[in-house]
Amino acid sequence: MNNILSELRRRNVFRVAAAYLVVGWLLIQLAALLENSLGLPGWFDAAVIGFLVIGLPIALLLAWAFEMTPEGVKKTEAVADPSGYKPLGSSDYVLIAGVVVVLGVVGFQNFGPKSEPPIIASFEAVEADTQTPNPSDTPATEPVDEISADVANAPPALSVAVLPFVAMSSDPEDRYFADGLTEEILNYLAAVPELLVTSRTSAFQFRGENLPPVPEIARQLGVAHIVEGSIRRSGDRVRVTAQIIRAADDSHLWSQTYDRTMDDIFAIQDDIAENVTNVLDIVLDEDQRARMGEIGVSNVEAYIAYQRGIEISLDAHQFGTDTLPDLVPAEALFAEATRLAPGFSDAYMQQADYYAHLMNRSAHDDTDEGRATLERASDRYFELLDLARDTTTDPDRRAMIGIDRVYMRDNWTGARAAIVGASQTTGCPYAAWVRELVALSGQAESFLPYAQRIVQCDPLNVSNWKVLADIAYYAGQFDLAYEASLSGLRLDPTDISMVVDAADALFQAGREDEIIQRMDFFQVPDPFRGYYGAMFAARAGDREAAIESRLLMGEPDDDGFDEGELMLHAVLGERDAANAMVARRDDVPGFHLTLINITARCRCGALWDLEFTPNFARRMEEADFPWPPPGADDYPLKDW
Repeated sequence: MNNILSELRRRNVFRVAAAYLVVGWLLIQLAALLENSLGLPGWFDAAVIGFLVIGLPIALLLAWAFEMTPEGVKKTEAVADPSGYKPLGSSDYVLIAGVVVVLGVVGFQNFGPKSEPPIIASFEAVEADTQTPNPSDTPATEPVDEISADVANAPPALSVAVLPFVAMSSDPEDRYFADGLTEEILNYLAAVPELLVTSRTSAFQFRGENLPPVPEIARQLGVAHIVEGSIRRSGDRVRVTAQIIRAADDSHLWSQTYDRTMDDIFAIQDDIAENVTNVLDIVLDEDQRARMGEIGVSNVEAYIAYQRGIEISLDAHQFGTDTLPDLVPAEALFAEATRLAPGFSDAYMQQADYYAHLMNRSAHDDTDEGRATLERASDRYFELLDLARDTTTDPDRRAMIGIDRVYMRDNWTGARAAIVGASQTTGCPYAAWVRELVALSGQAESFLPYAQRIVQCDPLNVSNWKVLADIAYYAGQFDLAYEASLSGLRLDPTDISMVVDAADALFQAGREDEIIQRMDFFQVPDPFRGYYGAMFAARAGDREAAIESRLLMGEPDDDGFDEGELMLHAVLGERDAANAMVARRDDVPGFHLTLINITARCRCGALWDLEFTPNFARRMEEADFPWPPPGADDYPLKDW
């Protein structure tokens, strides 16, 4: 062994290997820099590494066989005094220093402490923003810790959030491609019953620069693991990197880089999802594997169109002053997605949302044109819902589609069976109208597990906290309803409906002294303040105070239908006025949807006598729903 080492040293093999290591490392760094700055193909730095790996044994063989001399390159055997020992020179010390630097940098990158970007506002910071600024004004009874905080403090061991993969390419279309890939992985994992997977709405809020560290993201999402990655496309080639991180200690449990053609992108999705289950020790049986395989959308352009539509749709619902026209381009993109991928259930659902909005608008248009529009929109809405139901492989999703179909259709036969089926779901599917039908059916208590589950799956989605607040309220769990309302307000402090939900729950929980303080802090406008002031006065049986607050609402619109006025007629015991309001519009197509919403919001039992709305009464009879709806609040001035 000593002879071999001496010979390697004599022939400068060690010197060449060290020089090759330093120069090769510098070339790899340069290749990565050029690839990112010049937008070179994703395989460029991989090709450089490949050439360097191939070149290493060639360089070592040349060092063994030849030596550089003042007379030029000669075979080692021809060099005079071949066995002579060459002492270390200045160039050797530089070379040794270079090797030490390279090894130090590589070691620090892999084993050194990780830098943490600035932390964004957490739930606690938002809560602080929504508390009364003056300590002397702080309510005597502070709310208990919110549900989301409890979830975050003790996340289930089998839980994961898939953050949006970063698009590294310069093409703006690649962000939608990256989002599509991320959502496909998320959907695959959501098909595993044992695994809690954060829904898209919450996970996709962690996008861009200056994100909090992984443990903080996991805390906000209430999960134990995070999947993150990046994507770079170049022509027909794609590079995908992915890693699984355990949040408790910020350690990487698995990572992989895929350099493939676009034809292999769907295999990459499968492989990443399967590696997540392997890392978490989840054993998939053949049925589960088959179900995961059926979920994917095997058309890249389809899910790019879908992701573009989702972006427009989210903006329309959140920021649009008139949602319907803002949804027009989204509807076209969802239609394109389903044209390219006819089995795309989610795209059918999203496309149907446009027609639901069109139906709701047409329901208030009592003209020949309005009725014709309603009929066309209704036909298309149910056609798309049926396609969404028939193309999904998720039984929970089919159950929730059944809820939306019941709510919007003219005949409610089978509604109770649909409600019961939806209450037995085990996943986290969302139905747009679940709160309203639960309020009418009296099934609130059986829906509480569902409502608590969806805030666990999607904790940063304010709509889910509204569902939990309302269903908890219908079930008589007012403290839970209050906590859920505050959680929603931490996400969106401007949401007046959540302020009202919190105030309702406070009233029922015997904490009336806090209501006005909350409404003052959130600067509720006078018309809303007048309406809710009148409602709360009516609960206390104070007619004069209710009428005084009512004045803040302004004069009702003679040409339209004032929902707040109907509710106040009811709670103030103005039975004839309430009956007259609904009787005038009962034969308007779609008006029953308005009556459902009013009944769910008022929580005051029968707002009118059912015989004055025969069309609505027919639907209640078909559904076998009780009238008045159960769980009504007590209004002393209302005697029916």
